[in-house]
Amino acid sequence: MATATQTLRAPRIATRPAVRTPNVFQRMWDHRADYLYILPALLAMGIVILYPLVEMFILSFQYTSPYTGKTTFVGLDNYKDAVSDEHFGLIVGNTLIWTAASTIFALIIGMVAALAISRPMRFRGFIRGVLITPWIISAVTAAFIWKWMYNADSGVISGLLIQMHIISQPIKFIDSPNLVLASIIVANVWKSFPFAMIMLLAGLQAIPEQLYNAAKIDGAGRWARFREITMPQLTPVLTVTSILLVFGNMNAFTFIQVLTGGGPTYHSSIFAVQVYAQAFVGSPHFELAAALGVILFIILMSFAAVYLWILARQSRVRPVLLDEGEGGLALGNATAGPAQ
Repeated sequence: MATATQTLRAPRIATRPAVRTPNVFQRMWDHRADYLYILPALLAMGIVILYPLVEMFILSFQYTSPYTGKTTFVGLDNYKDAVSDEHFGLIVGNTLIWTAASTIFALIIGMVAALAISRPMRFRGFIRGVLITPWIISAVTAAFIWKWMYNADSGVISGLLIQMHIISQPIKFIDSPNLVLASIIVANVWKSFPFAMIMLLAGLQAIPEQLYNAAKIDGAGRWARFREITMPQLTPVLTVTSILLVFGNMNAFTFIQVLTGGGPTYHSSIFAVQVYAQAFVGSPHFELAAALGVILFIILMSFAAVYLWILARQSRVRPVLLDEGEGGLALGNATAGPAQ
C-alpha cells in the first residue's frame, strides 16, 4: 500500500525541453492565406498610409523652389538643416521629458485607480464612469478646458488659489517658459491615465484568486502579495500599456497644438508639433518638415521593433511543472497557481 508520503509527492521541474510555440512572424506566415480576407483593408491602408510615407521620404531628400517649382535632389542637406536648427535640442529635450513623464505618471495613477476600483465597494460602477471620463472627452475639448483653467486672468485654478490666500498673483501656467511643459504634462496625464487604468484593471481581473488565497494562508501581507503576485502577473499588460503610451505621447499633436501651439518660444514644442510648424506656420518649409517627420518615424519604428520583440518573446511557452505521481501537468505555465 502506498503511504501518504508517496501519494502526495511534490511537483518537480520538467526535465524535457519546454514546448515552444511559433513567434509572431512565423504565425503570420503560417496563416498567410487568412490575410486574403483583409486584403481590401490592407490595400486601403497602403494607399492612405504607405503612399504618403514614401512621398515623405522622397521629399526629405529634395528641395522645391517656391518660385519655379523645380525640384532638386539635395541628399542629407535637409536633415543637416533640421538638426542644426537652434531649437532642435530644446525640442528633443521637450519630447523626451514629455513622453517619459506623461507615461510614468499615467501608469502610476492608472495602477492606483485600477487597484482601488478592482475591489468591491459602494458605487463602484459610478466611480468607474467618473474615472474614465477624461479618456472619453475628445482631445480638442479637453485642451480647451485646461486652457481655460490655466488662464492667468480668468482661470479657475489661479482664481481659487487667490481666494484661498495661497497666492497673491495669478500663475501663468502656459505663458511661462518655466511652467508650460510641466503644466501640459499634468493635463496630458489627466487625459491619458484612464487608458492605463482600463488596461491594468483587465489584467488584475485575470489574476487567479487562488494565488492570493494561497499567499494569505502562507502569511503574506498586502505588500508582499502585491510584490510577489500582482506585479509579476501584470508585467505583460504593464509592458504593452507602457509601449502604447510611449507611442501616443511621442506622436502627440492635437493636445499640445490646441493648448499652447508649442509656445512660448518653443518651450512646449515636441517633434510632431514642430513638423506642423515647419510645414504650415509662417513660410512653409515642407522639406524640413519631411526630414523631421522621417526622424520621428525612425524613432517610433524603433519602439515598434521593441514592441514586436516583446510580443514574440511572451508568446513562447515557459517550462512547466510535472506531477511525478501521475505524470501529468501540474501547472500550465510558470506563472500559474499552486498545483491542486
